[in-house]
Amino acid sequence: MMRNEIRQAIRALGRDRAFAAMVVLSLAVGIGANTAIFSLVNGVLLRPPAYRDPDRLVAMDLIVPKLAKLYPALPINLGILLEWRKQATSLERIGVIRPSAVDLTGVGEPELLSGARVSANIFAVLGIRPRLGRSFTEGEDPSGHDRVAILADSLWRRRFHSDPAIVGRKILLNGTPHEVVGVLPPSFRYPVGTGLAGFAAAAKTEVFRPLGYENDDLSLHFGDFNYWVTARLRGGVSISQARAELNVVQPAISAKIPGPDLGLHANIVPLQERMTGDVRQGLVLLMAAVGAVLLILWVNLANLSLVRAAGRARDAAIRTALGASRARLVRQSLVESLLLALTGGGLGVGLAYGGLRALLAAAPIDLPRLNEVGVDVRVLLFALGVSVAAGVVLGVLPALRSAAASPYESLKSGSRTSTEGRGGRRIRNLLVSLEVGLSATLLVTAGLLIASFARVMTIDKGFDVERVIALDMSLPATRYPNDAARAAFFRRVLDQAAAMPGVQSVALVSAVPLEGETWIDVVGTEHDPRPLLEKPSTNVRFISPGYFQTLRIPLRDGRNFEERDRGRRVTIISAGLAQRIWPGQDPIGRKVDNGDDTHSGMEVVGVTPDIRSTSLDHDPVNMMYIPYWQRAQRQGSLLVRTAMDPRGIAAALRSAIWAVDSEVPIPEVRTLEQVMERSVAQRRFQAMLVVLFAAAALALAAFGTYGVVSYAVARRRAEMGIRMALGAKRSDVLKMVLRQGMMPVVAGLAAGAMAALAIGRSVASLLFQVSPHDPVAFIAAGAVLLLVSVVACLVPARRATRVDPTEALRCE
Repeated sequence: MMRNEIRQAIRALGRDRAFAAMVVLSLAVGIGANTAIFSLVNGVLLRPPAYRDPDRLVAMDLIVPKLAKLYPALPINLGILLEWRKQATSLERIGVIRPSAVDLTGVGEPELLSGARVSANIFAVLGIRPRLGRSFTEGEDPSGHDRVAILADSLWRRRFHSDPAIVGRKILLNGTPHEVVGVLPPSFRYPVGTGLAGFAAAAKTEVFRPLGYENDDLSLHFGDFNYWVTARLRGGVSISQARAELNVVQPAISAKIPGPDLGLHANIVPLQERMTGDVRQGLVLLMAAVGAVLLILWVNLANLSLVRAAGRARDAAIRTALGASRARLVRQSLVESLLLALTGGGLGVGLAYGGLRALLAAAPIDLPRLNEVGVDVRVLLFALGVSVAAGVVLGVLPALRSAAASPYESLKSGSRTSTEGRGGRRIRNLLVSLEVGLSATLLVTAGLLIASFARVMTIDKGFDVERVIALDMSLPATRYPNDAARAAFFRRVLDQAAAMPGVQSVALVSAVPLEGETWIDVVGTEHDPRPLLEKPSTNVRFISPGYFQTLRIPLRDGRNFEERDRGRRVTIISAGLAQRIWPGQDPIGRKVDNGDDTHSGMEVVGVTPDIRSTSLDHDPVNMMYIPYWQRAQRQGSLLVRTAMDPRGIAAALRSAIWAVDSEVPIPEVRTLEQVMERSVAQRRFQAMLVVLFAAAALALAAFGTYGVVSYAVARRRAEMGIRMALGAKRSDVLKMVLRQGMMPVVAGLAAGAMAALAIGRSVASLLFQVSPHDPVAFIAAGAVLLLVSVVACLVPARRATRVDPTEALRCE
């Protein structure tokens, strides 16, 4: 019996090929787009991490209530870790990680690798076994016993050609021989944290080394908050229980720490939540946009099917009069709609594969768990569920409506002289209002994100990124063991780069602008009596004298660093920091103290404007600049301003650095414009996708409006002829059709605007200097939607004015 119904359905759809093609293509595009986005959300947010019992894994950090506005979470130090291990019975294991880049030399071109210092038990915490060799042992954590390493599978394949004898081999890391004791499985990715910038592990950490701690590191003290914690709960213990236990013992631990009482609290969150971090809300918004488009698609399908059902009402009435049951009519309609839905769903999954590749190519590189995104069983089940739901919407509701109608009334209303029934018109108008309302909400959200992104891109950074290139450098510790040796190397590199043709200025900086906050310190005046937490915090940058010239940052007061400052303790500070330390006073010539014996009593020789040096979408932070020779770092970045496209000089700059030392890794060369683009990549990605889905929603809403008005005109062709035969002008008919077509649009637009106002709070955190109730976004969205809807109504309305009254009446 089912086979016969399938054959009948195929024949019926074959007779109505235009309708079938429209439905299949609509479903393919809609389901394809939804499946691709769901794949992204599934891989990043929904799929459990690839560790043993991932629901028992948690991330831990500290909360300092008095610093919560500046730093919502702080890492821990090893002294606190030791106390937690002793006293936290709810935790089975506690492991830590500290990002630590490492130089690889002696095997081809030197390379700076993304690395990490980890506790020996970290892989046991995660439930990971190396594919080759072994994990670390507890005896390898102390300094002097830590000359061992575990490699990621990608590094083993890329630099060691999958050599199975790599275990036991010595490699040079930071110029020191390390024995490779293990290689991790290909699927392993360390859970990237999202804490303070500079503390999060790299998305592709390729080499792990033991902690290498000194005995003093294990004492309870204030400072060295450098380690992020991953722990495993004991079986049957909840996160709230573990958090409660830690916060019972934490006050006693804090009391043992010399210095001010910071009121430290332990914070525990699921590891997966920490891994997804700030992208969670953006992806949830994106999934909501996808859901809205999917709902619009279903509404459009319902409208199409209602129109088709109205056209087939006479056929259904005849079949009912001949004895067909209501169940038979519903079943036959459902078979037809499921055939269409499954065909469209199958094509949609195919489109999702291609769409997902394009999506991943456009995604920002720092999107967490990007490597885990793919079309898996859960995604296929999602596509199947959406297809079946679409089939039900497409088939059952119109079938029930047709089956519920009286055969006599349907046959009687089949005459061409009849106008459309009010009930059918109300349903279709309601569906149009729903489409328009959802589209309006999406358009307003897209407008807010576009305005926010435009504000970020046009914000005054305070410095110039055009024609500036950055090259990172990392000095091997064995050959550059002290400040003097490192400062001499950097000075030679600066001289070499400055002498190159086309170079306008060069500079050295410890952290490239717009790449986050690093080296955060607390500063004040000499002998400042204020408690530590009342002193201002600042980002510290170690720079060469040409830094402000290279970035074209004008000094507000004082002077730049000079060669005569070598051997002197001097600093340049930002205007905001100067105001915090000496409100209303001239800071030039005064001395600032950061509590470090090597940098106490630094004389302020200059003041810079407050610039957005750490992030475009955050307010400028306090900055303190120190000459690089006062405390030369192992890692630094060369900034070069050129008179031409800076990328053309990249190879020559590499050669100049290697002419000074051929063993210095240069991991990445990029322009500051590329750095700026990366800093806003997530905002651009979110805005791009929401705009695309808003455009799709707008097109679907316009299509739905056009379909309803066009159908109404076709059904009322005779009525239009009669009106014009009785003296109605063409303009009167045009106005009538436009008025009736736009009424549900206006109602939907009002409802959508109210919905956009209601969800404003949920998108507020994604906006920059734009109110979630920004009137420009609402007005622009409404104007676009009204314009498109008018055009959608105008096409069938103009067709209505071309009805020949004589011809329309004669056909009756």
